[in-house]
Amino acid sequence: MLAKYFAKKNISLYDPKTLIVPILIIFPPFILILKQPNLSTALVFMAMSLPMFYWAGMTLLEIFFLTSPILSVVLSAIPLILTFGTGTAPGIAGAVPWTIFFIVLVVIFSLTRPPLPLLFIVLFLNLSAALGTNIIWEKFLHDYQKMRVISFVDPQSDPRGAGYQVIQSMIALGSGQSLGKGYLKGSQVNLSYLPDQHTDFIFAVLGEQFGMVGCVGVLILFMFIIVRALTTTQVIRNRFSNLLLVGSAAIIAFHTVANVAMVIGLMPVTGLPLPYLSYGGSFTLTVSILTGLMLNARADEQNI
Repeated sequence: MLAKYFAKKNISLYDPKTLIVPILIIFPPFILILKQPNLSTALVFMAMSLPMFYWAGMTLLEIFFLTSPILSVVLSAIPLILTFGTGTAPGIAGAVPWTIFFIVLVVIFSLTRPPLPLLFIVLFLNLSAALGTNIIWEKFLHDYQKMRVISFVDPQSDPRGAGYQVIQSMIALGSGQSLGKGYLKGSQVNLSYLPDQHTDFIFAVLGEQFGMVGCVGVLILFMFIIVRALTTTQVIRNRFSNLLLVGSAAIIAFHTVANVAMVIGLMPVTGLPLPYLSYGGSFTLTVSILTGLMLNARADEQNI
């Protein structure tokens, strides 16, 4: 739907009317999935939309302004995360990360001089996001979501609970070393220490059995698919097909980066599957459809 709309329309923060239809397309499924609750899958809509916004005419500076409230939420949540469960208040020092970001934002505004309405709206949203972070943390995030974030910062804080998955995943990856233990071999997998090994943590299985070489090989294949999709836009004259390629590549790239980063402990456990590898009928079908659309876009161009 976004590709169809942007095939004939551009988008810009400087023209708020161009945001109305994209918002109406994105937010209904985003809100419904968020309410399930499934925050990680809801974020896929954001990850898909931003590259398409850029392709449809939005500049990188505008995308930064658009995503700055999200950065405000993350930075203002740092003290809440670090003091969770300690019974202590973050104090004034907890405001330092967000304050630095806000100063940088003001400096960027002074250098770029965007329209005053946009300036006031972005500043208001960032201030509201920072002030509302505590409400979001206390009222909207479930306990299991909080513990996933806490275990990301310090897996050993709950080694038998929220941190168990990440700890076992990193053990599996590390034990594979360079060449792995061999196909269908490995204690973490065969003794069922690694949870969700056929879905969310399939990459850790790959690391234990085939080592760093196998992991890098698979990542190169993912990179080839994504780069191939993006470079195909250079030879296709159809704007709709280009937008479809960008959106499809963004979905696959986000799932890949988020899943692998989760498995190696660089992101909180999100539950996003790894394309082509994780078990799951609906997601496998979705990725297959996306792949077919990308292949079809190039085939149509060659037949013109």
